[in-house]
Amino acid sequence: MQLSDPILVGIDIGTTNLKFVAARPSGQLEAVVRRTMSVDRPSAGAAQFNLPALRRNLMEGLAELGQRLGENDVERIAAISIASIGESFIGLSSEGEPLTPCPTWYDRRTVNSRLSLDLDAGDWFDTTGMVDDDIYTVHRLAWWRQHEPERVAAVRRWLMVSDYATYLLSGAFASSPSLAARSGLADRNTGQWSETILSAAGLSPDALPRLLPSAVVAGRLSDRAARATGFKAGTPIVNAGHDHPCAGLGCGLAEPGDIIDSTGTSEAIKTVVERPLTYHEAGDGAYDCYPHVVPGRFLLSGHTPASGGFLDWLVARLSGPEPSMETAAMLWNMARQSPAGARGIRLTPFLEGTGAPWNDRGRRATFAGIGTEVQSGDLLRAGVEALGAWLVINLDLFTGLAGLSPRRLVVTGGGARNSLANEIKAAMTGLPLGLPDVGEAAGLGAALVGGLAIGLFADARDAARLPDIAWRDVAPDPDLTRAYDALLPDLKAVLETEGEE
Repeated sequence: MQLSDPILVGIDIGTTNLKFVAARPSGQLEAVVRRTMSVDRPSAGAAQFNLPALRRNLMEGLAELGQRLGENDVERIAAISIASIGESFIGLSSEGEPLTPCPTWYDRRTVNSRLSLDLDAGDWFDTTGMVDDDIYTVHRLAWWRQHEPERVAAVRRWLMVSDYATYLLSGAFASSPSLAARSGLADRNTGQWSETILSAAGLSPDALPRLLPSAVVAGRLSDRAARATGFKAGTPIVNAGHDHPCAGLGCGLAEPGDIIDSTGTSEAIKTVVERPLTYHEAGDGAYDCYPHVVPGRFLLSGHTPASGGFLDWLVARLSGPEPSMETAAMLWNMARQSPAGARGIRLTPFLEGTGAPWNDRGRRATFAGIGTEVQSGDLLRAGVEALGAWLVINLDLFTGLAGLSPRRLVVTGGGARNSLANEIKAAMTGLPLGLPDVGEAAGLGAALVGGLAIGLFADARDAARLPDIAWRDVAPDPDLTRAYDALLPDLKAVLETEGEE
């Protein structure tokens, strides 16, 4: 499709929000619409996305985006592209209606069923590229088959969330390599569903969507969806894939070189590699290594489940019975006044497990070194320093595994607005930080994948240039760097010891 002055639409279906982004190929955002993701909690540990609400918000959100753009800009929409969280799935009837709930990635009912698939940790990783965890779709399907066999038996098609949105908009049953990897059912080496895992899991390939290469058109906007949204029927629909690699592309991560520290409720570090690293090359499966959303590239990724969430938890606990924005601001000011080393306090930020490189979901946060001289700001600063030490440990491993010598660290997400955390990260890593002014990285990245799919860009490097995105730099402070050079061995040892227990 060749349009003058085209607009690309990216949809980001996240854990908390559903976001719609209209962007120019240069990265300039024209309009953003948000809807809250509705989550049902039917029992302890259970968390399920409300599918009627998702379906309604998908159509209404697109319609509102079109209204904000206006009729002339709607006519210039060249593609609609969808990114989503991974792991979650929906089972459909033969008529295409949902038969099962859609568990969130953090639903805690699932147990790891890898051994029942007759795969050891190395075989699992070398096929799927996934850290050995209990969150993947293949394990969730085993749980549902055990607990609700009649419902599962009635399912004719299994879709992940972005697959489902693609189906709702176009009628196409299609998935993408980056999202399929998060199911634990795909072979990253062939770009197809794994016959070995499907057979062991008792699944037929016919029950899964067609697995397309990265950045290709999955279908066209149906007449029904066009009437519901106000967009042109026939507009290309692209299943962009997993939201994390889409967010990386939205910050310029297309080729090997840069490392991105994506910060929010959780925190992830990501870089691009040219081929799938083996189990041993990825630190004995310490990091995910799965297809990027651009052709021919793979994403090396590790995360900790509680980063900004841990700091928010600290602020809430330190705020007393009536927390407020004023109290939070006062606490952060006290943390800034606290000296490097936080008067000897040592925390581990493991509210929900260690994350990479230990990947132990059973660990929990610890506090040590607290005396009568300790102030509230010292505790908060110690939390920031613990997360900084986590980043350094992973950055050191990451650069060795990927063979990188980064000149900077790209920091994105809501946590990138925390100036104290940025200063501490720059000092601890010794790297300047680059902060792109990207408010909706995953949505923008999905839109760029759509541009690649319709041939709007020459290649992924061209899509990632983003000339309209402004950058801000944070240089390491020499005095703070010297202070943390002395403190880091102890700060890292606390986390490493915790990870080895």
